[in-house]
Amino acid sequence: MFGVKLALLIAILVAGAIGAAIPLIRRGGSTHEHLLGWGNAFAAGVFLAAGLVHMLPEANRTWITLGYDYPMAFALAGFAFAFMLLVEHVLLPEHAHEEVHAPSGERFARIAETNLHDTHADSPEALSAYAVLTALSIHALLAGLALGAEPDLSRALVISLAIVAHKSAAGFALGVSLARSALPVRQAWTLVILFASATPLGGLLGALLGANVEGDLGAILEASFLSIAAGTFIYVATFDILRDEFPAPGGRFAKWCVLTSGIASMSALALWT
Repeated sequence: MFGVKLALLIAILVAGAIGAAIPLIRRGGSTHEHLLGWGNAFAAGVFLAAGLVHMLPEANRTWITLGYDYPMAFALAGFAFAFMLLVEHVLLPEHAHEEVHAPSGERFARIAETNLHDTHADSPEALSAYAVLTALSIHALLAGLALGAEPDLSRALVISLAIVAHKSAAGFALGVSLARSALPVRQAWTLVILFASATPLGGLLGALLGANVEGDLGAILEASFLSIAAGTFIYVATFDILRDEFPAPGGRFAKWCVLTSGIASMSALALWT
């Protein structure tokens, strides 16, 4: 089981690194706006169904087995949703907020419009890259904890699929911020590696805790990680991705179809898991 999780975490690391590397390599390159929008919409459907259909019910069953009559899973998910809202929309500086929540079709255009020679390492664009890294890495770390602590292989595959679906898009947002800053190339790639490593580090920590903490305490940790990660998954799907994608003009029905296919795909997996 640990070997399978390790392979999943490596795949997640690669997905995040590739997503962040594209804007750095293709500054001013051609755009594929509809593909970016469809990919984001599908990821939103996967995240939404993973949180509502897979993770929350499983966490709730574990809390009930532990003797909790209070709906702990839903309360923790709600607080996790509020925490991500605080991090990404309240505490995040305005420049960084624009990078994280820019519609996907605008991100390549922002790279093309930016004159990198007019920026400096201490400029708002450079500072926002660090803020974007922090905000995205918090969610990535929480998702990794849930994946690492999950004892069931089929549910671990479901969680990892949801993470991979969004990791490249999140990495793309970071890559845009780095491409718009004047950070040295080596420093920019160091931030990419840090972001890509956030989920694997969380996964390793969750796996170690799950393997070494047994009994009721181990079950409480597992249920807590699943509950919190479910809240962050629902947040990413609704307030993060869909909030940015559907206000943009054009292609809304196609995005809705792709979103629905993501929900249907993940919901169908519940028949197997």
